[in-house]
Amino acid sequence: MADKYTRPIGGGRGLWWTQRLWALAAELPVISVKLADIPEFEQDCWFVGRHVPTIREVAKHAQRIAQADPAYPVILCAQGRLMDGGHRVAKAWMAGHDEIAAVRFPVTPEPDEILPEG
Repeated sequence: MADKYTRPIGGGRGLWWTQRLWALAAELPVISVKLADIPEFEQDCWFVGRHVPTIREVAKHAQRIAQADPAYPVILCAQGRLMDGGHRVAKAWMAGHDEIAAVRFPVTPEPDEILPEG
């Protein structure tokens, strides 16, 4: 599982530590979300900005998908974007599910850090 989540924000790149997201999301209600409603399901979240993925890199993700624990809900920001749980999403799809357990922040937490662009 990844130790951080990042995304572009005004003036840089926001970074959220996954352990903190888990703690902040611990008391949120668990809901069911359609995989098709998670934008990242159809996006390159693992290899973006890199060279074409090697077999080794794909295999590493396959290994992480196999080890993903579906007992933990994925974490969505207030806008419904995936903050944690991509490997669980992939595992759910591979198992033939069209929905997954999720928690969604009513207000997206502030990032732990803002990295400058470039």
